[in-house]
Amino acid sequence: MALMTTMRQKMHVVLWALLALFLLSMTIGGLVGGANIIDQIFGNVNPQTTIASINGELISPDQFNSLVNQQINSMKSNGQALNDFQIKRARDKAWDNLLQDVLVSQEVKKLNLTASNDEVVYHLENNPPSFLQQNPTFQTDGLFDREKYMQALSNPEGNEWAPIENFMKNTFIPNFKLQKILDQSIVITEREIMEEFIKRTSEYTVTGIHITSDQLSDVETTPSEDEIQIEYNNRKENFSHEELRSMSYVSWSKTPSNQDTIDAQRLALDLFNRANSGEDFSKLANNYSMDPGNQGTKGGDLGWFKRGRMVEEFENAAFNAQKNEIIAPVLSKFGYHIINVRDKRINENKDEEILASHILIKIDLSSTTLSNLKREATLFSYNAQDNSFKNATNNQNLIAGKHEKFNSESINISGIGPLRSAIKFVFDNEVNSVSDVHENDQHYIVCNIDTIIPPGTLSLEEVRPRIENKLRKEKSKSAILDKANTMLIKISAEDISLEALIKAEKEITSFIKEKKKINQGFTGIGRSNFVNGALLNNVTGKILGPLETNNGYALLEIIEISEFDSLEFSNQKEQIRKSLFSLKQNQYFQAWLADLKENSDIIDNRKFYF
Repeated sequence: MALMTTMRQKMHVVLWALLALFLLSMTIGGLVGGANIIDQIFGNVNPQTTIASINGELISPDQFNSLVNQQINSMKSNGQALNDFQIKRARDKAWDNLLQDVLVSQEVKKLNLTASNDEVVYHLENNPPSFLQQNPTFQTDGLFDREKYMQALSNPEGNEWAPIENFMKNTFIPNFKLQKILDQSIVITEREIMEEFIKRTSEYTVTGIHITSDQLSDVETTPSEDEIQIEYNNRKENFSHEELRSMSYVSWSKTPSNQDTIDAQRLALDLFNRANSGEDFSKLANNYSMDPGNQGTKGGDLGWFKRGRMVEEFENAAFNAQKNEIIAPVLSKFGYHIINVRDKRINENKDEEILASHILIKIDLSSTTLSNLKREATLFSYNAQDNSFKNATNNQNLIAGKHEKFNSESINISGIGPLRSAIKFVFDNEVNSVSDVHENDQHYIVCNIDTIIPPGTLSLEEVRPRIENKLRKEKSKSAILDKANTMLIKISAEDISLEALIKAEKEITSFIKEKKKINQGFTGIGRSNFVNGALLNNVTGKILGPLETNNGYALLEIIEISEFDSLEFSNQKEQIRKSLFSLKQNQYFQAWLADLKENSDIIDNRKFYF
């Protein structure tokens, strides 16, 4: 009570302080759209003006969107179809690139890594960046032509090298120096080079047994209730969740209407009648066919074909027709086909073949149908907003779908597919809010926010399947290991060979004297670091194992190892060193960058925008 009394007595001081801060924020930022001084004082970032803060460096929405657009344009140039999923990938890629660029730039400044004009000249002459080496202007037959490059570098036609020199001085060379600092941690030992050479070149003749869960079907792996409860209690922190939401929705599929089908059929019949009346079939096909393979130039020609190449409806009609017959429209999953059977023959294999052309009329979704669907969805939305989602659904005898317990990062909606705008609506509004119309390529939807689940921990029942699956795998793995150890004991106790055991245990996956390079992986085992390490560090005649694999455990015996080729090792040694260095360079950089991210102050406001 004393504390509350003190707070009440001092509340006027707090209010005056807040007023002063408000007036100060208006003075600094202006009356409209100005900086929020309270946010600045308390270290917050205004999401209206800043999409990210990276160690205090503010990134504007326009700056980030420019990076996203670069990714999207790259996807388009590669022919990728854009949907919500692809756009999210573009945003995530842009975000990763942004973080890396900013963090690296900050480290460069922190280490005071700069470049002189002489260094710019040296690197341009001796270490041109890859984008210059890959420029077609400086290539001959697809390869970097140093003579062409040096000629262009030595004889500038204007100021075209200025932006490149600026990039070299401010970005490329400082980053190059940073990479060199990181590279000092990389050590490539002679042993690593030799092991890599052996993996690539040496052939191992191996006999082996591979034990998996498929071969232990009689083993009981179902966990008990006590085991499930203990596992849940021990891993509760792994089952925490952020805020989750659930929604109901009504959808309208963007599919052709009955009228669209009738219109397509009418057009097909009209074309059939025109072709039968003597109009040039090829011209009709070029003008009307919707077959993407025709491209308006092939006259609908399909060439010669035998049975089995075309869809059933098309094939039955074509092979039952006479030569020079034009067949009335035939409906298949692709649309209506008008088929012109130009010739028939029996080929050398006694198969009947047909030479035909066709006109394809697809049953497409018309703009009228699309407009009607959106109008229906819009009217439903108005009704649901006025009278509640449930009443509107019942009154119109519509069936609502459900998408439950999803987080703010979700993209897909059950039964609908990617539709990020609807997800964002659900997280930007309150329970029982009804949306306007949202759409993707396949659907229009109107959604209603059903429930908001605060951050917390998932219940045992919600995670039970995950826990049971994990415990089953652990029990199965343990049973497989026991089986492998039992076999190993049998080999030792009965003094029998692995090959003899294989012949006795016919149900076990095995191989005898299989010759392969280590990198290729052995039958049923595939690639395993445990197997590779054991083979590299042992000699012939010894039973190795149990060795863990992706699916179980293996027992192996090295029968023979091909002779080590010292001359070839000398020839490949430097190339292998470079290969290992490049691999480690990337691994070290990624680890360094991950540590940098972990220890940086990063504020991500993307959720307010997308």
